[in-house]
Amino acid sequence: MVGQRTVHSAAITRFGELTGDYSAIHFDEAAGREAGHGGVIAHGLLTACWAVGGLTLHAPSRLAIGAPDILLSSFSIRLSRVVAAGDSFRVRAVETESASETEPGGAAVDPAPLTFETFNQHGEITSRGQLGFDSHGLGSEVEAVMPWSLTPGAPFDPVEIHYAEDLVESGPCAESMGRTLTETDIVRFARHVGELNPLYLDAEFARRSSFGARVAPPMLTFCLAFSDFLQALLRTPMPARGFAGHIGDEWRLLRPIRLGDTLRTRHKPLGYTLSRSQPGMAIVRFGLQVLDQEERVVQQGETVMLIPSRAARIDGRMPSGEPE
Repeated sequence: MVGQRTVHSAAITRFGELTGDYSAIHFDEAAGREAGHGGVIAHGLLTACWAVGGLTLHAPSRLAIGAPDILLSSFSIRLSRVVAAGDSFRVRAVETESASETEPGGAAVDPAPLTFETFNQHGEITSRGQLGFDSHGLGSEVEAVMPWSLTPGAPFDPVEIHYAEDLVESGPCAESMGRTLTETDIVRFARHVGELNPLYLDAEFARRSSFGARVAPPMLTFCLAFSDFLQALLRTPMPARGFAGHIGDEWRLLRPIRLGDTLRTRHKPLGYTLSRSQPGMAIVRFGLQVLDQEERVVQQGETVMLIPSRAARIDGRMPSGEPE
């Protein structure tokens, strides 16, 4: 078990400032209570980033930290329990059978995927996830991944409450304004979450690597994309009580993202299923693409939200449909 720390409200606030996720449940006690959480809660992606950072600091060989040709290239997480301000946070690497570090003839291969779990002060699992790594240029699938064409739906009525079905049918579906990654963005994020990979922070090390220059932490760029999406989602009137929010993510890095790149996010709803464990709720999947200044898709993923279904208004019963 590594990376134990207390989740102070100041750390939650700082993460919101670094990523642009200003959802009220992370800043406002009253908003957290109204949403049914009892007060301020940590961003799901904060604990995800802390998990990567904790493993970076305490198990660097498992993440190939210091290897000039290997980069974190995929990530997935399922958030199973809210982490509140004042909780403690720990992460554990789950031992799995490791792949060989070399191919016949001595060629290096990618490290085996690393599975992890996070825990609170009661020993309860708060999330499970997996990290993947790449040493082969991160470009093998780029040609097959094209920018999505977006067809925004009709504007939402600013007064009417919208449910999962409405979101999937007509939005949010949009592209964000561009944001250029700066030295400050990368350094402050890496220090806050503890992901101190020299490929992000050491210009001379990165120059000698196969990437030729410093690259951005992929967790940072996904967090920025998630915040772009969330700002659009939260402009839509939804039920305040019962909105359980963010429950999981996954992404793939398709190209290294570098200091000075200008990124935009495209996001759209992908679909939903009805939750069997929480009647009246739906598990809604949204797609996210990160595009650079050359219109290339450099990162792609999904985020999963738990949102009230219109079914909740039908006598409190689950309608027919595909369950979780």
